[in-house]
Amino acid sequence: MKKSFTIIITLITIVLGSTNSFGQGKTEILLDSLESYIEKKLIPGAMISIVTADSKIFVGGIGYADIQKKEKVTEKHLFRQGSISKSFTAMGLYKLLGDSPYDLSTPIIEIDKNIPFTNKWKDKSPVRVSHLLEHTSGFEDFHLHAMYNTKYNTLPAIINLVNDHRNSLHSRWMPGTKKAYANPNYILAGHLIEKISNISFTEYVDRNILKPIGMWSSGYFFNKPEDNLFAQGYQRNGKILNPIEFATINGSPAGDFCANAVDIAAYLQHMIKRDTSVFSKEEFERIESPKTSIAAKNGLIVGYGLGNYSIWKNGFLFHGHGGQIDGFTSRYVYSRDADIGVAVAINRNGNANEIVDEILEQVLSTVNKMNENRKIVPIPDSMKDEFSGFYEFKSPKSKLTTFPDDMLAGLKLDFQKEKVITRTLLGKSKDTLYYAGKNQFYLNDEGVPSVLFIGNDSENKVLWINDNYTVRQSWLKRIFLFFGILLSVVLVLAFTLSSLIWLIRNGFRKNKKSPVNQLTIFGVGVSFILIFVGFGTTASNLKSFSGIDFPSVLMYLSSFTFVIMSVFSIYRCFKLTGSKVFNGLYILTSIGALSLAWYLWSIGFIGLKMWNY
Repeated sequence: MKKSFTIIITLITIVLGSTNSFGQGKTEILLDSLESYIEKKLIPGAMISIVTADSKIFVGGIGYADIQKKEKVTEKHLFRQGSISKSFTAMGLYKLLGDSPYDLSTPIIEIDKNIPFTNKWKDKSPVRVSHLLEHTSGFEDFHLHAMYNTKYNTLPAIINLVNDHRNSLHSRWMPGTKKAYANPNYILAGHLIEKISNISFTEYVDRNILKPIGMWSSGYFFNKPEDNLFAQGYQRNGKILNPIEFATINGSPAGDFCANAVDIAAYLQHMIKRDTSVFSKEEFERIESPKTSIAAKNGLIVGYGLGNYSIWKNGFLFHGHGGQIDGFTSRYVYSRDADIGVAVAINRNGNANEIVDEILEQVLSTVNKMNENRKIVPIPDSMKDEFSGFYEFKSPKSKLTTFPDDMLAGLKLDFQKEKVITRTLLGKSKDTLYYAGKNQFYLNDEGVPSVLFIGNDSENKVLWINDNYTVRQSWLKRIFLFFGILLSVVLVLAFTLSSLIWLIRNGFRKNKKSPVNQLTIFGVGVSFILIFVGFGTTASNLKSFSGIDFPSVLMYLSSFTFVIMSVFSIYRCFKLTGSKVFNGLYILTSIGALSLAWYLWSIGFIGLKMWNY
């Protein structure tokens, strides 16, 4: 009894005596440190909220809201929050469901049968509301042509945005298995709010979530708010900060939210205290807990809940979200165990999380890291035998992200006594996983397991790590693919350059040689380069991209030209005469080009219509 009483007193002292004792002097030291940090990192300004359940350590800003006007950031300046919008859209829909005939498990087709989506598993696993909010629907992220608004002057009914993103709304795998972060999930969630409530989603969220929490200035701003204090966004180019225009994205429920330090402070305190004015204690638990992914169904209690993810920081379990949008980056986290909430938004694209980490490091520096519940046990030999191998990532946000996954991405597992070292494709060590039992692992210094091995059957072994679904595949096959692609690219580009030099020199010869082979390889290389020139040019101008233009057509035509020229180069291999060295290099380059053509076709780059993607 005496020992239990001592433990209780110790825990109370830790929780009450840590953040609440962060005095004015320490706050000033912290702010001075942060001022130096943003100056060093060329960050114009930052909105900062640091709170406990019952007190505000700091609510305000540092640096400049507008450099040109020499306007300092205050607690009332609105900052664009980007994907933090999802936290409030999710809360709005979850609240609305409680007052409707529907719930999180309701198939979305029962709410609106006209939603333009496809799901070939609809009979076995329909797309449910919860799948949207946890990103387990299998839908793709923004398609490039629909990312920015180019046709609406004011926010339309959200069904219009849903229709704009219909190319993303196809389930690539069975809903309720893998997680793939996709903004159209939340655009569709905004539409469901309008469909059920019969009012705009912005009005519903404002009336039922923001105002009850005490967020009086925040909201979803489709256009720049002219009547509010609003921070100017910037883009860094080298050591220069250039102001950028307020670019309207084509997905308001997923990214249009703006807030100031005062309002975010109120939200953080609301979540730390689990204020029951909006949700019950059980509903808060559901907001913070994933339920629909294969990992959640197999026992993991952390991950992406309803617009709310969990993360281990400074010895405590935190919840929160991050965001990025043109000229702004944001992050908020809170922990009831640590009794602390921190939110940071900066007015340029960058890393707000570094500032959050610096704040937590100083505010929680005197708190004992509470990892007493972490139990590490030896890994059974049977588990090592069953799950050893190389794992590939199999839940891309979109097909355009397949290429980087096929290069260096992937994890090779080094099983040891009580831990697993994860290594890259080429063997560099990344993370350490400590066994917690029941196929669950702690990731590095976590106090709650977030990694899981799943043995679906004798062939399909799954590793769930960092909310990613990975599947065991052949390491040799991946190495062959990686070096094959790399070698093919090098051969094509090198031979293209040498062919150009040869063609120029041949043009000055008196006795000119047949240029067919060199022209063929030159055509292969130029068309290959033009594919990515067209893609890169289009992708860098998405704000003004509204349909067919020269770069997108260039990419489309070049991709087919590349395939044709690659096939023709193979045909020319049978007509070669002359130097064996040249012939050998020509054959290798032709094979490499055809391999690249096949690979680009397999990931959707050949014939890609950027104006419709």
